[in-house]
Amino acid sequence: MRETIHYEVAGHAFAVSGEGEDLALMENYAPFAADGQPSVFDLSIERGAAPSFKEELRQEDEGQVIVCGRTADGQPVFEFVWAGATAGWLLCSADYREGRLATTGSHTKLAIDNALMVLYALATAGSGTVLFHAAVVSHGDRAYMFLGPSGTGKSTHARLWLKHIDGTELMNDDNPVVRIGADGRATVYGSPWSGKTPCYRNVSRELGAIVLLSQAPFNKIRRLGGLEAYAALVPSISGKRWDERIADGLHQTENALASTVPTWHLQCLPDEEAARLCAGEIQRVGSATTTHDDAEVMSEVVRLVAEGVSVTLPVNGMSMLPFIIGGRESVVLQKPAALREGQVVLAWVDGTRYVVHRIIGIDGEHITLMGDGNLVGTEHCTAADVKGVVTHVMDAQERMRDLYSWHRRWAARLWRWLRPVRRYLLAIYIRLCE
Repeated sequence: MRETIHYEVAGHAFAVSGEGEDLALMENYAPFAADGQPSVFDLSIERGAAPSFKEELRQEDEGQVIVCGRTADGQPVFEFVWAGATAGWLLCSADYREGRLATTGSHTKLAIDNALMVLYALATAGSGTVLFHAAVVSHGDRAYMFLGPSGTGKSTHARLWLKHIDGTELMNDDNPVVRIGADGRATVYGSPWSGKTPCYRNVSRELGAIVLLSQAPFNKIRRLGGLEAYAALVPSISGKRWDERIADGLHQTENALASTVPTWHLQCLPDEEAARLCAGEIQRVGSATTTHDDAEVMSEVVRLVAEGVSVTLPVNGMSMLPFIIGGRESVVLQKPAALREGQVVLAWVDGTRYVVHRIIGIDGEHITLMGDGNLVGTEHCTAADVKGVVTHVMDAQERMRDLYSWHRRWAARLWRWLRPVRRYLLAIYIRLCE
């Protein structure tokens, strides 16, 4: 017999319908049960066969795989795989407000949890809400969130707070929700999703600080600036970033968090001293600001990109007009893989400075660069000097555009052929932009 149950997480209501045997698997959602009200999204659970779809991307984490794709008519699809076996397929409406989960009968609870996390993250992305991969504890009237790649020690550090910092409580061990309120304040909420440690608490606290963890043979903590903070947040937030509408919503929330919530980097051992250092410093300093000069910022950008973090970097000057507007736009950098002509990269050139310019020639390990807005002159470096590849450009309204869409690749090639008359075209372009 099919039933419908309503829930609410971080102020967002949703409904789940299915057979009693499937809904009985959802005990972790009981603290979030709510009266029927307008839903952000609805999920229907049923037995079903595999849909036909084209894969766009896949994410793998500790034996679990999520395959993202689309059907022939453009309907979003997510396949959930555990230990090599498919647990189910989620078919969504274009706005992610409706979802149908077709389960295989194997690992059904995993399929339900993943389907609800996907729908929740995507349906609320434009509402100042993000689902984090993090552990979070509360102490007094504040919550403190610990970020880092799988295996970094988020859960371990949370347990160290519970053991050594009196008054600490665990709010969520893997998937807390953060929401920006109308007053601009960030609040963290418990959720029905909590990884390996069951902690399904319907509680909330103002977010007091975010701590990026990394393992080290010592304990050291420092405050991150705005750019570093933004770079630290992005990898830990769930979302379909190749969907422009979703990406826009996520970036607005990420920027708000990076600019308002104190963010720290803790290099640490898994010991009591690390917990006491972290708690003492972030509670003592509070929201004090920290500044960094350009050399320090660039050094941190290069380090983060090398570690696989996607970093957004503001650019200045007119050397990449008309494709990137200095002073108004930022570039999204990722770790270099195979370099090719036409890519825009961050590189250390001529042994003197960093530039964000386009590759116009590759001869073995020797790279030649030129700014799209430059009339003459090139720069030279080795492949090892290329520190990041630009994937997207973000404007002042935080709208993202793909630098390598087919029409922009065509435009870049045409622009290179037009080098003899760039001077006149740029003069017209600059006047139009004034």
